[in-house]
Amino acid sequence: MKKIFTYNFLLNMLFSVAAFIFIYMNSVLYSAIDMDYWARLLQGNAFFELGHILKADIFSYTPTHIWLDHEWGASVIFSFIQNNLGYSYVLLFKSILVFLLFLFIYKTIKLSVKENNLLFDFIYFVVIVFAIPTITQSWLRCHIFTFLFFVISLFILEKVRLTKKYKLLFLLPVIMLFWVNIHGGCVSLLGLLFIYSIGEALNKNEYKYYLLTLLFSIFVMFINPYGIEYVKFIFMASTMPRPFVTEWISPFSHPNRMFLVEFKLLYLINLVILLFSLKNLKRDYTKYLLLIICAYLSFRYVKNTPFFIIVSAIFLYNELYNLIVLILRKLRINIKYNYIYILLCFILICFSGYNIWKNIFYIVYPDLSLQPVSVVRFIKMNNLKGNILAPFDMGSYIAYKLYPNNLIYMDGRYEEVYYNETKELLDNFYNLQNNWDEILDKEYNHDYIIVPKDALLNDYLSKRKDYKIIYSDNDNFLYIKSNLKYKINNKMDESIIYDLLEPFKTSVKYTNNNK
Repeated sequence: MKKIFTYNFLLNMLFSVAAFIFIYMNSVLYSAIDMDYWARLLQGNAFFELGHILKADIFSYTPTHIWLDHEWGASVIFSFIQNNLGYSYVLLFKSILVFLLFLFIYKTIKLSVKENNLLFDFIYFVVIVFAIPTITQSWLRCHIFTFLFFVISLFILEKVRLTKKYKLLFLLPVIMLFWVNIHGGCVSLLGLLFIYSIGEALNKNEYKYYLLTLLFSIFVMFINPYGIEYVKFIFMASTMPRPFVTEWISPFSHPNRMFLVEFKLLYLINLVILLFSLKNLKRDYTKYLLLIICAYLSFRYVKNTPFFIIVSAIFLYNELYNLIVLILRKLRINIKYNYIYILLCFILICFSGYNIWKNIFYIVYPDLSLQPVSVVRFIKMNNLKGNILAPFDMGSYIAYKLYPNNLIYMDGRYEEVYYNETKELLDNFYNLQNNWDEILDKEYNHDYIIVPKDALLNDYLSKRKDYKIIYSDNDNFLYIKSNLKYKINNKMDESIIYDLLEPFKTSVKYTNNNK
């Protein structure tokens, strides 16, 4: 009988355990809730309460169109886990998704790289973790599904290329069925299939099966709650400029030079390796098309940075490994790889375990530092009903806590719900651009305005006689229209603890009468 627990098996298991604990540690350390997570819960809660998703917005007082929610499936998943298991399991779920992402990166590498050097793989893994902080050092967001599906799709495509088992391609339209109903990043599968079609044609290999799979995948996209309008929306949203949203600018044009510095360093290193390996271009057009296109997309937008790191981690593994081996041989360095590898694994496990224990509070009680908790509690405690104008990244939390007594101007759902003019007016207002105060004179009514304390807008807004400040905390001012009558109770010390310890309690109830 063949031994199951061989030495190599135990070494690989040690790697897996260290990797998962390290990933989980990052989830705990960066457990601040995404500002749009509340909108995901609102949509998911509606599904379980009504039996269907909301297709019209009920939370805003500004003009809206049909709610083309490309993340509705993720909302249902998040809501189910949150309401049935709690936030600690949300963190665990995120960690599992990220772990699976790295597992499939590793599995895809090993399809073509048979040599096994665990020390190199361990260091390689740690470097990649730090190079894609928008996944590993970020809160739970729907785009994690896209990067996981992207890697799984790459694994299948490479498996097909190497084995010529084209029947495996039928799995990709099945993946698309789930992907298209979970996140709009599903268009990246179409991009992959198109690249493989062109690349394999240039490689003089069979390519018609990739084209056929591409056509089937496009057809599957229409299987969604919105039909053709959803598909049109996804392609529009994928190319829509968003100049005031960080993830839609170039990582290299960010005003903070240290922004995504880990990614930038690895990006430049990979580009150098790519340029030096272009002499092998005729060997594999598919590989180089993937690398070049993903490098370009990552240069354009922050949101695309993981694509290049994932693709380069898979397809430049050999080049980097051979370069390091060459350097070590030149230096005549002979390292006892396994001993160092085992030591590093235990160090990583101990380091991660210590940080998890140190931050165990945030496993049960999430970090709400990004949310306007005290302002919202003040509004609720004083029963201040009316419309609230706030930065769009605060909107979801405000709706989750204050609907139906208060409606929001807009939130991070952005193009899913709102018209372009709505966002442009908000950008102008908070950035003091163009006719910034035009928003105050629109036909829809703002009763309250939330302004961050560090915003220059306060210098101008405080001079207007039609608004005055009635509350402030460490981060924000709350303005109210001067002609509104109100009574204020400032004793919030005990009541705010309720929102900190019960952050997911909401009074939102749904009816079938949507806006």
